[in-house]
Amino acid sequence: MLRRHLLSVARGLVLFGVAVAALVLSVLGIVAATLVVPYPLAARAVRGLSNLSRRLAHDWSAVAIEVPPPIDVPEPRRREDGWYVHDNQLYKHRTMPAFLLRIQALSKDQYFGREWGWMFTDIVAGGLVAALPTALVVVGALAVAGVFGFPGAVAVAVGVASILLGVAVAPLAVRLNALWTRTMLQPSDRSWWHRSGIGPWVGRRSAATWHSAGLVGLSFAAFGAALLTVAAIVVSFGGLLPLVSPLSRQLVGLYRTYARKWTDEELPTPYLPAPPPPLRGSDGSYQVGRVLYAERAAAIRAARHGGVLRDPATWRDLLWSAGAPLFAVPGLIPATLVSVGFFGLVWQALWWAPWGVPIGLFTGYWVSPFYLWQGAGLLAPNLAAVPDWVSVFIGLAVSGVGLLLAIPVLRMREWWDRLLLTPTRSARLAQRVVDLTESRAHAADAQAAELRRIERDLHDGAQARLVSVGLSLAAIEALMETDPARARALLAQARESSATALTELRSLVRGIHPPVLAERGLGEAVRAVALDTPLPVAVAVDLPGRVESPVETAAYFGVCEALANAARHADATRVDVDIRYHDGLLTVTVTDDGRGGAEPTTGSGLDGVRRRLATFDGVLDIASPPGGPTVVTMEVPCALSSPKTSTS
Repeated sequence: MLRRHLLSVARGLVLFGVAVAALVLSVLGIVAATLVVPYPLAARAVRGLSNLSRRLAHDWSAVAIEVPPPIDVPEPRRREDGWYVHDNQLYKHRTMPAFLLRIQALSKDQYFGREWGWMFTDIVAGGLVAALPTALVVVGALAVAGVFGFPGAVAVAVGVASILLGVAVAPLAVRLNALWTRTMLQPSDRSWWHRSGIGPWVGRRSAATWHSAGLVGLSFAAFGAALLTVAAIVVSFGGLLPLVSPLSRQLVGLYRTYARKWTDEELPTPYLPAPPPPLRGSDGSYQVGRVLYAERAAAIRAARHGGVLRDPATWRDLLWSAGAPLFAVPGLIPATLVSVGFFGLVWQALWWAPWGVPIGLFTGYWVSPFYLWQGAGLLAPNLAAVPDWVSVFIGLAVSGVGLLLAIPVLRMREWWDRLLLTPTRSARLAQRVVDLTESRAHAADAQAAELRRIERDLHDGAQARLVSVGLSLAAIEALMETDPARARALLAQARESSATALTELRSLVRGIHPPVLAERGLGEAVRAVALDTPLPVAVAVDLPGRVESPVETAAYFGVCEALANAARHADATRVDVDIRYHDGLLTVTVTDDGRGGAEPTTGSGLDGVRRRLATFDGVLDIASPPGGPTVVTMEVPCALSSPKTSTS
């Protein structure tokens, strides 16, 4: 029993050393993250120290903490030409894409963020608790030695009591350290903080707090561009407006990007399509409005600038930017309350010991843990009457109010954004016309290419074989009387050629419109393709009727392309195809367990599927993170043309 207690005193000192090492490593980690390049090395050190703490908690306190699996970093995707691709960027060597993939994997690791949090807080919540028994033993020994100047009997009594107390509480201190370590390092969904709902509540509102502050900063950047635009109008009577309006559009566009990312707010681009390039006249000049230009480039610039000025979205952007200061104050209230309340009054008191105690021991000057509250008392003398320790609870209350206001403030900003940053009816109509024009052009190009393919296949395949059959029949007719054996050989050859021609014609027809698709519908046609795919394919169909024939054909060939990619490029072992129809929308999902990294580059099969679906206002979405899985989703609005005739 005594041995266990004495051993716990030493273990507490070791755990305090681990906490100090974690604090030092956290500072070095910040430096490494700033420099970027040494960040993976720092991450490896963080994982190693965290695993050491997990092991000590298990071995010394029987507190089991799940050890995270190794971080799965996918291999860089190498193209056929030898170049490596990552986020639409090509690299000649493997080093850089592998480094970027490791950074991405670290940012997505659910354990890594909690390990960083443990390193920052362990010195306060875990390290000092573990070191308390050692501190009591040391203080007791110094008291017995007469260092503090107490009378002999009193010093011995106080010292012995301190030593006994330190030895007695040592196992408890070590266990409390282990429990804190488990709280910080176990997966977030297993902690009481998460299960109680407090963690998700704080997380959502904390994100809304800082997102609101970030949007305020972006809106002020747009406000600066608006001031520049107004200055251009006043100084040059609008002459400089074409030069400054692109800057305003870029900044407002940046705001739209982050507003969509942070709030899931739909803010589609509202601008009218750019006007077509002016045509050259009979006199060799280019006309834009009432002005003639000798150079085509100058005419194009003038046409685009005129289009920008005539676009209502340009002036709506200007009005929205001018209103940025109106929403700056409410937008910053949550962040201000959380910063002052939590980081100013709560966090500074919790973090006082790691830096305040060393300063006091070495300099003799003791800084109060509540120095910010005392500073506030100098500005507002009435606060001086409130005890310093109460400031921690005041800070919690203030930060709680900030979190409560975060989402309502963000919703208020969303209302203002939707009022002026969404497309007008004319802009939506113009964009719709552009989309329809492009989709129809793609459909016409695809049809022309299909006709050329059919003509080529007929000319090079079935047509040539049928010509050969005709020549063979003519030769047979001439040889029937003179050389019957030779005629029979030619007849067999003609029969073989006609059979081959028939097979090629069937294959050609299947490529145009498979008979099973026409006869039994999309579900059975996909099942037939699945049987010919060199991978296990599971097909689930929920169609209450037949889909329109053109849509059915587009979806069928989209599934064929996705299955072919999974078999050829994905290194997949299984594919799942799900086909369903609900509320006027046909949804086809193809999922494979391959290595991911699929990209619908221009000219690829998936890009062709996207263009084919766009003809029917359909969309193709590809989710293919490195390492997989790849999920190809096709959605086409359509109607059912007949009741269900096939099984599913």
